[in-house]
Amino acid sequence: MSIKKRRGVSLVVVAISLPVFLFMALMAVDIAYMQLARTEHRSATDAAAKAGAEALSRTGDKDEAIAAAIAIAGKNYVGGKSLALTADEMVFGRSSLQEDGSWSFEEDAEPFTSVRIDSHLTGDKSVQLLLGSIASIERFSPRRIATAAYADNEVALVVDRSHSMCFDLSGVDWRYPPAIPTGPADPVIYPPDANDSRWAYLEAAIALFNSTVSAIDTSQQVALVTWGSEITLANYEGNLTGQTFPEAVVDVPLGFNTYTAINSAISARGDNVMLGGTNMTSGINLGTNVLTGENTRPNANKTMILMSDGQWNKGGNPRSAAVDAKREGITIHTVSFLEGADQDDMKMIASVTGGRHYHASDGEELAEVFYELAISLPVVLTD
Repeated sequence: MSIKKRRGVSLVVVAISLPVFLFMALMAVDIAYMQLARTEHRSATDAAAKAGAEALSRTGDKDEAIAAAIAIAGKNYVGGKSLALTADEMVFGRSSLQEDGSWSFEEDAEPFTSVRIDSHLTGDKSVQLLLGSIASIERFSPRRIATAAYADNEVALVVDRSHSMCFDLSGVDWRYPPAIPTGPADPVIYPPDANDSRWAYLEAAIALFNSTVSAIDTSQQVALVTWGSEITLANYEGNLTGQTFPEAVVDVPLGFNTYTAINSAISARGDNVMLGGTNMTSGINLGTNVLTGENTRPNANKTMILMSDGQWNKGGNPRSAAVDAKREGITIHTVSFLEGADQDDMKMIASVTGGRHYHASDGEELAEVFYELAISLPVVLTD
């Protein structure tokens, strides 16, 4: 075959192949876009169901639940448009946790504990695809059914009381609030500052958590565990202050209406010295013991909220403790505070147990995290 003929054949092949390649490329883009829209739709519908269930648990009013679900749906986007939810897409009923760990939903069963949303994006709500009429598939209509219920919860607040909680919010070790003297005596001998220490901001955040949870659902059992590292009179800090501390303590046992007791215990801790390092494993282990003890309910959701401003430097690797907690059916949500905190380990602990990691870079964000936890804990997605 002559060179001219070969070139002619090549041009024909290119002319035929190029549109095919372009079509396949656009198809790949559309498929990826469909997956993105499906993910956005799932997230938006789940968030709306949880918002409706939270409002239902707080007010007992179906109309309030519908309004809350619609409002949250509208703040989420699917395919570039906010999700327009209607009351017709919501039903109410009662959910029950089964022995095998699954949930059953009975529509219209009272008292209502659940909101189910069946969101099907058809007509004007559907997602416009890029290929459109070229592939005879102009729009994509994802469907998502989400059920959220408020359920019995047992919560252990497991918070760091190592000496770093006396530092200021700069994120720098050994930097104290201005009111704490730094000489001639060692500042270790002073309790955390009541206004500007890390403990002071934690105290405010936990008070907000307690007031929020008590306003939503007083049927939750809540405990307080504080942890640091073991201090004896043989330690420098123990010898200096004449005080000893175990590595972890149950400050308030698991129970109903413990909010005032927890606030008082946190305040009392802030009136005393805080000593030692960060034995995170001891805190997780004791929190697990609390959530598997005699006062627990077999069908309750078990949640640990683990807060720390530092990096574990005492005891074993907390990953092993997290695995043990997961084995007991406990979800751990982790809260890291300030830039010096070890976010990697906290993310790992949350991931291992199916929880969520939050990071707060200042006192205001810490309060926001505990508020978000307070309003989300009573509600679970059941499907």
